[in-house]
Amino acid sequence: MRNQRPVFDADGHVIEPPNVWTDTLDPSLRSRVEPDAARLGAVCGALLPIVDGHPTFAGSPMMTDYLRSGSAAKMQAERFGIDAEQGIAPGTFVSAMDTEGIDVSAVYPSYGLHVPYCQDLDAAIAIGLARAYNRWLGGWCADTAGRVIPVALAPLHDPELAVEEIARSVREDGSRAVMLRPNPIAGRPLHHRANDRVFATLADLGVAMIVHEGRGGNVRFLGEDRFDTWYASRAACHPMEAMAAFAGLVVEGVFDRFPNLRVGFLESGTGWLPYWLDRLDEHHEMWGPSERPDLECRPSEYFARQCVISGETDDKFLESVMASVGAERVMWASDYPHMECAYPESVSGLLASTALSPEALSELLWGTPSRLYGVDARPETSKA
Repeated sequence: MRNQRPVFDADGHVIEPPNVWTDTLDPSLRSRVEPDAARLGAVCGALLPIVDGHPTFAGSPMMTDYLRSGSAAKMQAERFGIDAEQGIAPGTFVSAMDTEGIDVSAVYPSYGLHVPYCQDLDAAIAIGLARAYNRWLGGWCADTAGRVIPVALAPLHDPELAVEEIARSVREDGSRAVMLRPNPIAGRPLHHRANDRVFATLADLGVAMIVHEGRGGNVRFLGEDRFDTWYASRAACHPMEAMAAFAGLVVEGVFDRFPNLRVGFLESGTGWLPYWLDRLDEHHEMWGPSERPDLECRPSEYFARQCVISGETDDKFLESVMASVGAERVMWASDYPHMECAYPESVSGLLASTALSPEALSELLWGTPSRLYGVDARPETSKA
């Protein structure tokens, strides 16, 4: 064990192979998917395809050029030594975990952050694309000896279809959590009553609900009507969509209706959380009695009861947020192999700079994520 303590990466990412949206997609749906090659190039055009005539990528002109040029794959080859144009193999991912000293990683998509969740898709193709990814990921994780945990996708275009796919993926693919984007879909925000059947299924199955934003998909997001740069729009939408999602889950009673629902807020940073809880608590005290008198708790109490948040190695607020909301409410994530990650020093950099107590560090690196994802024991790792 390289770091003399178990380490759980709460948010790593696979890189999907270019055929992920075709080879495991139901054959009846394949004719509806075509590469967006003219705009994004052969590889990224296959990974961010046109579906039913609608593009699934809606990034800025700069990011469109970046993807078309192949710069993203070149960066990953140079920084991480991976051939990103072919996806990332399970063995390569596990070797990177060993380099860092990571025992277990929960993984999220790269291109799948966007494709199944696009607002223009009809429900059948949205769920079909999610199922194609979930099936592929279940097989991919099966080759990691239990060290990589699959997180399923479940777009909410039709909540009933989402429920069916969640149950299937937990049963057949071994999924331990489900990623829901915070963005509105089909005119419905995440907290909409139509999604109660999804929340009930997650709570009944004991599977965590993960709120994970991702700039670039063809979705509505906070800031879309104000910014045309990747710089500003991405800086805004990741934390602000998480903030709006949490407020909606509180104020519209989702946490009251589903007190056993476990929720994680990922890739939004941690610094916003104490401010937002304080502001929501203040508003709850002033206006809750007249507008939401049936709410059982203050917003900060719902977070303490049911939620966790992740921060990465360079998160300057990690320790102060842990002091504010409790060490058992914060977990660490690498974001490997995306541009922002600190590989191969994500773990060592954190350990070298932290002033956390051993107990708080154990919660951050193991206790909190293992409870969220339902992992009881550390698997055998290959490298000391």
